[in-house]
Amino acid sequence: MNFGKKIFKVKIRPNNKFGRILHLISRYFAIFGGFILLSAALISIFSIFGRVVFSSPILGDFELVEIACAVAIGSFLPLCHLKDGNVIVDFITAKLSKNKIQLLDSISSFIFGVVAFFFSSRMILGAKDMYVYQEETMLLAFPVWLPFLPVIASFFLLTICCFYTFIIKINLIIGK
Repeated sequence: MNFGKKIFKVKIRPNNKFGRILHLISRYFAIFGGFILLSAALISIFSIFGRVVFSSPILGDFELVEIACAVAIGSFLPLCHLKDGNVIVDFITAKLSKNKIQLLDSISSFIFGVVAFFFSSRMILGAKDMYVYQEETMLLAFPVWLPFLPVIASFFLLTICCFYTFIIKINLIIGK
């Protein structure tokens, strides 16, 4: 019973209004990502069914699944970070005090926020170039810049989530 409580010690509702709004928006992004991932699975199922039964798979199915998975993964990242769901290696920090672990977590949130901001700003430039040069997928001629938009929004939200958790963890260390 105690083991289960340790696994699920995720804070359900943040204490402040900004945190609750951020959590809600991140949750909507994750739900959107779930629908996108479900559609990718259905595309795969129908394509396999069409290949087996009619010897005719869905044209460009791998392109659609690739795009859907990229959008879905980006959509899950903000909520994953808010719930401390990222993979950590804690065998090094297992014997440290709670404040030292919080300090390391806050530093990692800050660095992750800088990296997420860098990625989102670079993806804006990449999407702009893909739009200008009208880059398309090979089989479906689907514009490649279009799926960049929700991923860019997800990474900007992830940036905000990272800096929010950085501030929250610093406040926990200080004791506010």
